[in-house]
Amino acid sequence: MESQIHKNLPSRQFAPRVYGVGAWTPHLHFAYDLVATLKPRLLVELGVDRGESYFAFCQSAAENETGTKCFGIDTWCGDQHVGGYDETTFAQVSTHNRANYEAFSTLIRASFDTAVAQFSKETIDLLHIDGLHTETAVRHDLSSWLPSVRPGGLILLHDVDVRRRDFGVWRLWEDLQQSGRSRTFHDGPGLGVWQKPPPIQLPGFLEQLLTPTNEQNSALAQYYRDRGDELQHKISEQWRDGTIRQTPFAQQTIIQVFYTSNGSHSEEDSVYARVGHEEWKDLRIELPPGAGAAPLRIDFVSAFTTIDISAIRVGKGNLTCLSIPEDTGFESIRLAGDAQRLDHPSLYRLQITGVDPQLYLPVANIPADGAPLVLQIRLQIQPSPRSGKF
Repeated sequence: MESQIHKNLPSRQFAPRVYGVGAWTPHLHFAYDLVATLKPRLLVELGVDRGESYFAFCQSAAENETGTKCFGIDTWCGDQHVGGYDETTFAQVSTHNRANYEAFSTLIRASFDTAVAQFSKETIDLLHIDGLHTETAVRHDLSSWLPSVRPGGLILLHDVDVRRRDFGVWRLWEDLQQSGRSRTFHDGPGLGVWQKPPPIQLPGFLEQLLTPTNEQNSALAQYYRDRGDELQHKISEQWRDGTIRQTPFAQQTIIQVFYTSNGSHSEEDSVYARVGHEEWKDLRIELPPGAGAAPLRIDFVSAFTTIDISAIRVGKGNLTCLSIPEDTGFESIRLAGDAQRLDHPSLYRLQITGVDPQLYLPVANIPADGAPLVLQIRLQIQPSPRSGKF
């Protein structure tokens, strides 16, 4: 079975240039095979962010000479699920695109609703929808863009297995599976592949993929699961040997803020932001209504960096509920996990030594009114020296 299904898949020789910077890592090898086999004339991605999926499509188009025109559409401002981020993301994605795929890949910085007018009816062969993941948003995106997809064309929906918070792609995916041929990959947050009716025959393994579940499809799913596991193992090795510093992951830092009213922290009660490195940043993170600060926990997802913090403020409007170092001093911050504090006369300086550093702020008394709670941090993030053991 292995030799019959997998021996000719193009992804056997695939070495992704961009990986580990999002939730698409488990599906990169499928993305590569999809473009290499389908050879779409026109490919559109809604929601590029750091380009993990988009650049897998582009890399396949380039290496397999498919003649595909690719368009990546995003505002590059973030949303309520991925959090907000600065201009670093768009700058880095643009640089990578120009250096590798400028001949056939175009980035459009616009809302999805604005960009759809640039695409004629029934011209898109492959559409990937990965924007805001609320049910309302994803249904709107599909409704707006479906007329631009050719009959028999393919649509990818990401996060079809996520049922937490206000993610609602899974609801739309349940409906779509009743109205056209489909396949679901359950790795990571889940990926749905749907063919716009009518069911036109597809080339290569893709026709087999959209047939009812059978032994061959199970083996194919396992092949992609194994490739994703290999990438995750590679990422783990890069953390252990320090070469994570040279990967796209290391170019930015994700900041996850946990809020609580009872001292218990959970993924459900957290928000994200992302910042670039080198320059001083004034980070502002607005927390959901009713969020407590008893205490706030700040996690830095950052590859072996040194982080300088000059000030932290928690407040509502003009009211300051907590100010560090003015009110409590930097000594009031509790450091845990994969980080160590370094001496500095005026800053809170910490060195990230692994994947899970945590800062716990002092408990703040928050007035029970309707104003949003806002966390503000002034910080600078720089690569740590290569020398030394972490």
